[in-house]
Amino acid sequence: MTAKIKKIFIANRGEIARRIAESSKKLGIATVAISARNTPPAYLFGLVTEFVHVPDESTKTYLDSQLIISLAQSHGCDAIHPGFGFLSENPDFASSVIKAGLTWIGPRPGAIDAMASKATAREHAQKAKVPCLPGINGINLESGGSAATQELERFATQHGLPVLMKAAFGGGGKGMRIVEKLEDLLTSAQRASAEAHSSFGNPSLIVEKYLPAPRHVEVQVLADKHGNVCILGDRDCSLQRRHQKILEEAPAPDLPSNIRASMHSAALSLASAVGYDNAGTVEFLVDETNASNVSFYFLEMNTRLQVEHTVTEEIYGIDLVEWQIRVARGETLPPEFSTLKPRGHSIEVRIYAEDPGNNFFPAPGSVRAFVPAAGRGIRWELGIDTVDEISDKFDPMIAKLVCSAGDRRQALELVAETLERTLFAGPRNNIQFLTWLVRHPKITVRPVDTHFISKNVNNALDWESSKRTELEPMVNHLLNRLEAGSLAGFEASTTSAAHTTIPVITESSFSLRNIHTPASRQTSSEEIQIISGQIAWSPQDPRASCRYGFGRRLVKGQKDVSFSFVIYKAPSRFEYWIGASGHNWVRIDERKTIASSGATAGTLDGMTAPVPGKVIQVSITGGDVITKGQTLFVLESMKMQFEVKASLDGRAGSILVKTGQQVSAGQQLAQWAAEQ
Repeated sequence: MTAKIKKIFIANRGEIARRIAESSKKLGIATVAISARNTPPAYLFGLVTEFVHVPDESTKTYLDSQLIISLAQSHGCDAIHPGFGFLSENPDFASSVIKAGLTWIGPRPGAIDAMASKATAREHAQKAKVPCLPGINGINLESGGSAATQELERFATQHGLPVLMKAAFGGGGKGMRIVEKLEDLLTSAQRASAEAHSSFGNPSLIVEKYLPAPRHVEVQVLADKHGNVCILGDRDCSLQRRHQKILEEAPAPDLPSNIRASMHSAALSLASAVGYDNAGTVEFLVDETNASNVSFYFLEMNTRLQVEHTVTEEIYGIDLVEWQIRVARGETLPPEFSTLKPRGHSIEVRIYAEDPGNNFFPAPGSVRAFVPAAGRGIRWELGIDTVDEISDKFDPMIAKLVCSAGDRRQALELVAETLERTLFAGPRNNIQFLTWLVRHPKITVRPVDTHFISKNVNNALDWESSKRTELEPMVNHLLNRLEAGSLAGFEASTTSAAHTTIPVITESSFSLRNIHTPASRQTSSEEIQIISGQIAWSPQDPRASCRYGFGRRLVKGQKDVSFSFVIYKAPSRFEYWIGASGHNWVRIDERKTIASSGATAGTLDGMTAPVPGKVIQVSITGGDVITKGQTLFVLESMKMQFEVKASLDGRAGSILVKTGQQVSAGQQLAQWAAEQ
């Protein structure tokens, strides 16, 4: 007997809220989502049925289980989908949802509880004969006191360094530290514990022997409530920065067939052993140190939908979110699911507002225009509108690009081409970095280990700088024409456009006019063609407008160059943007003031905030002697902690901030003493 689900409360935000709403709509199920905006996001318009307005949308909102359940009930929902992150892997929340008479769209609470802690997950994996690395199955510095500290020191001494610490009740790289020096052991553990507490509400850590160069491979599990468990292939997620994935692909390439079969079998055994139902992922580390004897080790089980579920959907032709809902209703998995074979290759890249030149620190800010490129084999999962603001309250991921093709090389190149054709006029981001990554010769040949990015980031920055230098003469020429009003054919008057349409958008969201014009400007041997243009009004400031579109520059004897452009006008600020080959330039206010939004941040001196956030630790006082590399401040931003370190020796002058204070990116935290 199946349960009826008529309205789902989406206990999440951004692109996953959109994804849940899409599958729900396909099944004829209404949805409710949270929004702090006076008018809900346009990327959710037409998909989410109803919005709940909250005065302050923050991490705290989505971690408040009582609030979530209360909102679901008061808006007539009979089910809750948690998405990923936040409360998605909290067994107490799942139990509370069920006790409230709502359908929980996820695994049963007992299965979540078995895997919720990486410590108990290791224990279950060991019982199921799944290979595990040496480790401590859970340690709590807050409640364990000196005994916990001694246990930590004993493990490090016995198994040697480096060791890896990670949050026992969460993932995404938060609460994770690699310790290579014994003197850093306790400090690193305390920081990891604090970050785990902040992100997941629990300070517990697990500690494992650290593998120096593993691959990260995971297996997709799907199970129903009738004891049927199937494996829907695997994914390679080895390309990571700050211990967080930025590129995932399916199927995992170049795995020995016996290893692939053994991993699938191990995932199936573990899921069956804990009575698992719904979607889940079993993650492994693959050690290829000895090519003739590849081995794998259990990492963790994520009892939820993964961010990278999209690539599995693409190669298997299955809507995993739809089947999450169907399983929650009590439906049985079709027998053929266990015999499905993957077709082609699919790659997902995560687009972040972050600075690769500054250790991938988040870079929130205003987005003047975001227009994803479209085409065959291209899928976007969007978390922002065409004109939007990237908040510092949440993870800085703004979208996911999924490209599928007949083979891996074709999929990688499709990713690069799509990124180059995408218009993104906003804060520092990783689009250029991703373009470099998917065309790197080592990556196009075969997968790499999890440390590839950290070892090669400087090469990427050098490539980016070289590419920008090559493009800058042309870009400056286009910026001159854009600022002079002689580039965009519709700039002077939008009413003369050949065709104008005004789609209906929800009340008080930004208006949008599509303008298609054959406008062309030609001087001597140069011809500028404006292919398309649009106008959008900012939801943050109705007095501001963004004109944006795409063009092509043709010069005799030279290769045609495609570009994007944006003209942002506000009462006190004009911005002129040109995008080419995935790189952005912006000219602000007047021609002589040029700022490259894609430029690498300069070296910080330890006295300015690299990200917006809260000061949680001030480690110096006025007059202190400072040595290069010393941690001066610790900031908390987007559920992560950032150490602000001195880049030179000196002496501290005035301290300008205090613990608990909110600061903006670039804000001065302290002054150097006069002698500096």
